[in-house]
Amino acid sequence: MRNEKLSWCRTIFFILAGWLFFLFFSCTSTKIDSHFSPVFVTSSSKFEILPPESMSGSIEELQRMEAILGKNQIEADIYVIANSEQLSMILMSEFGTTVAELFYDGESLDFESSVFPKKLKPEYIVADFQFCLYDAEILKSKLAEIGLDFNVSSECEPNGFCTETRVMRQNYKIISKVTKKFEKNQKTEANELKSIKYENFLRGYSYELTGVSE
Repeated sequence: MRNEKLSWCRTIFFILAGWLFFLFFSCTSTKIDSHFSPVFVTSSSKFEILPPESMSGSIEELQRMEAILGKNQIEADIYVIANSEQLSMILMSEFGTTVAELFYDGESLDFESSVFPKKLKPEYIVADFQFCLYDAEILKSKLAEIGLDFNVSSECEPNGFCTETRVMRQNYKIISKVTKKFEKNQKTEANELKSIKYENFLRGYSYELTGVSE
């Protein structure tokens, strides 16, 4: 039974490693004026990751991640800390073992993993997160510089649930879409983030993060 569980765990993370390898090496990189590698949002649009102070709000909690690439689907837990000073993530197996760690503070970007390829570029992980949660106006301005449109819309229901949608386009073609779900806290009246869904239509992958109650 133990061997079956270990085999299943290895299979899941090899699928995830392959998914990330496909994503991060699908474009040829070139050097730009930055000590961080450029992120190819499309084959012709290079994005430079933003500093942490561009973060809108803050997060510090355990998230459940469900990721899809083609016919492959995986689930894992990820602990996220994101604020105006840092972005850090710890990816864990179903047994609670750390399999990957990322830390970014604007000056340095560290990524360690026992399962992912050593040449994997963590800037792509950071960029995806920034498209989801960093300040919309800053993102809109930076993406416009590389020929991409970035539109944000919000809608709230009478029951206190709100949805924010972020759509990135190039020449009217949708590149990616972010859907964030909020619920109003009845005591503080503040909108609390409940889930984030990121869909990349250009590269054919998606993932959803949902807060886990401890």
